[in-house]
Amino acid sequence: MDTPRLLKNIFEKEEHHRQLIAYEIHDGIAQYISAAIMQLEASKANPTRDRDTVNDPHVSEALRLLREASQETRHLISGLRPPDLDELGIIDSLETLIRDARLEIKDVTFQHSIEGNRLPPQLEVVLFRISQESLNNIRQHARAQHIHVELNKREDGDISLLIRDDGCGFDLKSSTKDHFGLEGIRQRARYYGGTADIQSEPGAGTTIHVQFPALGIQN
Repeated sequence: MDTPRLLKNIFEKEEHHRQLIAYEIHDGIAQYISAAIMQLEASKANPTRDRDTVNDPHVSEALRLLREASQETRHLISGLRPPDLDELGIIDSLETLIRDARLEIKDVTFQHSIEGNRLPPQLEVVLFRISQESLNNIRQHARAQHIHVELNKREDGDISLLIRDDGCGFDLKSSTKDHFGLEGIRQRARYYGGTADIQSEPGAGTTIHVQFPALGIQN
């Protein structure tokens, strides 16, 4: 089997596995947590003479922990297979990632020129994963003050994704697996017939520029 086809099979199996896990969490753990919250809220709303659940600190703390667990499961499901990607498209999904990034880095800008907010489904997955991996690693390692994300469709139909930060940067020649998952980004781009150009220098930030040709996108 040729390398591009092998990469395609690997990434498609990975996405399928993520989706199955997301369904399991949603249909299992998340449902149990929601049911427990409902039971405790009902208990607080209808206290008995023998048990003052309204002012019971243990009930209040249990509710707080369950609500946090519910929020964590939603984040986990979103990370595994973001609902917006299937329902609303790549633009809304990227905006969700950017809102999360702004929790730690206030100055994150985003612009795009995608009409209708939709691209071919597999391309949307690749763009989302590259953006997710890049933004997560910027937050963890770059010590950046500003991030700029740009997604464009050119006149010739090519798709371009640019992610640039003003962080600490690094020496590309001595990069390791901790430096933005560079090889993973390159391989994901290559899987869809694209290219990933990564530029960085110590103290000068990092720019990731991924491009996908129109011919490959149509296929």
